[in-house]
Amino acid sequence: MSQKKVLLFLLSVFALTAILSFAIPEEGLTITLKFPTPQELLDAILPKKEPEEPQPDPAELLARAEAARRDSLENERLLCYLQEDPARIQFPDSDYALFDALFESLDRGMDATTRIIHYGDSQIEEDRMSATLRELLQERFGGGGPGMLPLMKNFTVTTTTQATGSASHYSAYYFGGGSRADGRYGPLGRSSRLNSDCIFSVTPASGAGAQSQCYNRLTVVTDPPAKEFRIRCGDSTLVARPAEGKQVRFYTFPLPDSSSRAKVSIGAGAEVYGICLDREGGVSVDNAAMRGCSGTIFSRIEPQSLEDYYAAAEVKLIIYQFGGNMVPACTGRKGISHYKELVVRELEYLSERAPGARILFIGPSDMSTNIRGTMDTYPQLPAMVDSLRCAAHECGAAYWDLYTAMGGKGSMARWVRENPPLAGGDYIHFTRKGAETASRLLYNSLMVSYDYYQYRKKHQ
Repeated sequence: MSQKKVLLFLLSVFALTAILSFAIPEEGLTITLKFPTPQELLDAILPKKEPEEPQPDPAELLARAEAARRDSLENERLLCYLQEDPARIQFPDSDYALFDALFESLDRGMDATTRIIHYGDSQIEEDRMSATLRELLQERFGGGGPGMLPLMKNFTVTTTTQATGSASHYSAYYFGGGSRADGRYGPLGRSSRLNSDCIFSVTPASGAGAQSQCYNRLTVVTDPPAKEFRIRCGDSTLVARPAEGKQVRFYTFPLPDSSSRAKVSIGAGAEVYGICLDREGGVSVDNAAMRGCSGTIFSRIEPQSLEDYYAAAEVKLIIYQFGGNMVPACTGRKGISHYKELVVRELEYLSERAPGARILFIGPSDMSTNIRGTMDTYPQLPAMVDSLRCAAHECGAAYWDLYTAMGGKGSMARWVRENPPLAGGDYIHFTRKGAETASRLLYNSLMVSYDYYQYRKKHQ
């Protein structure tokens, strides 16, 4: 090779190196090579399998429950739903009488208070799911108002709340406030210590259900006061004084019938668990959303405050909706088994605090992750669902399998593709429309059990 060609070659290499030095970042490039799995090679070579039977869409799932409620037991549709339908509530040992005390209370309508408290992670944040369940139950059995609201800032599809003044906020979980060593977080897992007089005002949110906008009483729920303070609502004033006794105090003010707005002034020094807006009698549903929570924090809450609230507020049903935040982390049997043990501890703790209530455990929804370029169900999710069902039944709680009720494997991707979308682009959280759909599935399942209760009463 001539010297001229060697020189030209070296200059070319130098020029190419210079170009690459500008194009490639200092930390370098990482190249990932992917190869097809043996199963994918076989799928490409062998004849195609028959397509799987398409899963029902959300509208069809809703129609099933509504059809079961319309049909009589003589047609065996109702009992068939209770035993076999994917959206049914699953009772331990098929004990369909587990919720009879709840249903007896519902039957009394406005002559009794039936309070439900709905605990859950970010899937129920902003009162999603709880709002629809509340509205449907109040339409059928009476009652009104949005239930118990925390004093700290609260995002909700039902109400808009605002608090003025200085307060220190605490929460038993990871978001929304500091921790407290005495565990006095109260029934919502949140509490507020007022450093100055505080005014709490409530207005209805745009698009809120008609029932939740109508209430006729306001109740301030507090810790026993260490010093005297005053609570003023309208023209009425109540004085809270230190005294021995229960660890939860209720200060109730009557409001004009069918009120949709309220304002209350609470004096400095109060330890506030929440403000209840509801009616005398009928159904009330408290939304206790806990973003980022795995449901393993209730045993941190001082037990007497829970016992006092559950008894005095006449809580008949505790809905415990958790598990989704643990799905990505629990990739093996050991992790799933450990989480089940923690859930059993929490369910037993709640059962001991609320002997007059029943527990309904709502398991995680379907959740999708990127699996070789396709958004599909987390592989460990079905095993997690089975484990949590066992945890619920071991503790005498009913279980509602939201994953299966949605349609099972791959259903989250279908809910995302619905028009309008029923789930967001994270393939985890419902949209408001999706939360309403899921809640209607839950309501219909609950009412199938209620209809069977009515049938058993009639034929006993």
